[in-house]
Amino acid sequence: MLHAGRALFALALLCAAAARANPLADPSPLGLRTQGTLRELFLDLTLADARPLARPRLELRYALANDWGLPTTYQRGDTFVDQQLDEQADSLTALVTVPWRSLFGPGPALPSGRPLFQRLSTALEARATLHWGGFSDGPIEAWHDLTGAFNFERGLRARDQIDLSLSQAGGPTAFDIHSSRLAFGDLVARTQLVLFEGGYSSGPLPSDGELPPARALSARFDLKLPTGALSRLGGSGGLDAGLGLAGTAELFTWLTGHALATVSAFSNWSSAIDLRPKPWHASAEFSLVAILGGFSFLLEDRVVSPLLMPGWQRQEFLGNDGYLSSTLAGAFRTHNQVSWGLRYAGLSLWLSEDFTPGSNPRSKVKWLYESNHPDVVIGLAYSRNL
Repeated sequence: MLHAGRALFALALLCAAAARANPLADPSPLGLRTQGTLRELFLDLTLADARPLARPRLELRYALANDWGLPTTYQRGDTFVDQQLDEQADSLTALVTVPWRSLFGPGPALPSGRPLFQRLSTALEARATLHWGGFSDGPIEAWHDLTGAFNFERGLRARDQIDLSLSQAGGPTAFDIHSSRLAFGDLVARTQLVLFEGGYSSGPLPSDGELPPARALSARFDLKLPTGALSRLGGSGGLDAGLGLAGTAELFTWLTGHALATVSAFSNWSSAIDLRPKPWHASAEFSLVAILGGFSFLLEDRVVSPLLMPGWQRQEFLGNDGYLSSTLAGAFRTHNQVSWGLRYAGLSLWLSEDFTPGSNPRSKVKWLYESNHPDVVIGLAYSRNL
């Protein structure tokens, strides 16, 4: 825990020192994925500025996600599957985005607007994740005690331990991890094509010297290559692909909005276990970025469809409290993630929580539920033009 804290502090100091070189406020969204032990195995189309990119861009991102759930057994007919998700996952992501015109020139002319290669950009994303017990259980429980919130039966399990398993009774095991593991994730390629742009931004001139349009609409195509191992929770073991439509609009000189709607096709994970991901998924999200001085203040919300195939029943355990503390919501219900962020000179900090409206009759709050997968996400990123 001490070494992890020192490493994070050193990373924060390094990013802060680098950020001092460019204090111009950035109106781009955070571009967050929905984290969680299972969801991170599959493709997640993330939000990006829909306007054309002028120069290559590098982003380094650290995120801490706490997953929690009581051991849960699901049944379908005579088939039983046991699931346990309890960990802290610390991930480091590198993302390099390159406009095609940097490699191939302007490209073929189109009837109107920019040539083709000035409209296209591709990002390559690689991630490594440390699955371990971590240090975040205690602070989360202290926050629950302070606010009087339900503690999701965390006291039934030891703090800061890792217990991750998905296995079928008398059948295969997808993963079974009870000690710290470093997993290298799947490689993701994200390509964006600007379909429409209009107006001129009235904001400050960016460091690349090219004023972006005030609004744009873009198509997205993302592809996940199965380079990570399911047994180490690096990836699902399958190829995923997704399409999206992204929009950006400068609403005022100080306020920019972004939105993205997607549909994705997931392949089955590389295990013969009967509990499978749904083959088709959808997501939608929006971002508001307000600029004050050199700071960007961000509010974002993203909703993703249920991850796993329906038709499974959870075996009863500990009544309503056991239901709320199980892995059920994270596996079989829609997930809504709200994020708050602050950015200065390329350095971004954010906090994400899950607040999903919907019927929850077994809770005291019957119009809202939380999945605990993840319970909370805290992140730090640094980005700059190359």
